[in-house]
Amino acid sequence: MPKKILSVLSHTEYGNLEDSDIGLFASAFAPVAGHPMAILLRAEAVNYAVRGQEGTGIRVAGAPVQPGFLIEGDIQSVQESDIRVFAVREDLDERGIQEDELVPGLSLIGRHELGSFIDAFDLVWNW
Repeated sequence: MPKKILSVLSHTEYGNLEDSDIGLFASAFAPVAGHPMAILLRAEAVNYAVRGQEGTGIRVAGAPVQPGFLIEGDIQSVQESDIRVFAVREDLDERGIQEDELVPGLSLIGRHELGSFIDAFDLVWNW
């Protein structure tokens, strides 16, 4: 029987020399294995939900980082793979992020809902 998996991203990985967040990247493979997946963005990781972010043109020691960071594209790609993406409303509020600034298709949940939300999953990956 397939396990329902929640992948919780709390910290941002962008800003290092990786081209994608490892938690976001790994989460994309669960549906291929037949496991329903959802992603929860909380704490610093709610910044991934902001539209218009991209990191092309970044240079380290004069050399371009390839392919560059395409944060919004990564979030859209997992949504297109039938992975629902959620963000904690209060974490957005604490960072001054407005709902109209978010990538389309994102679902918001309140902190008071986290217990019952997490309970609905068989496995929780915390990155």
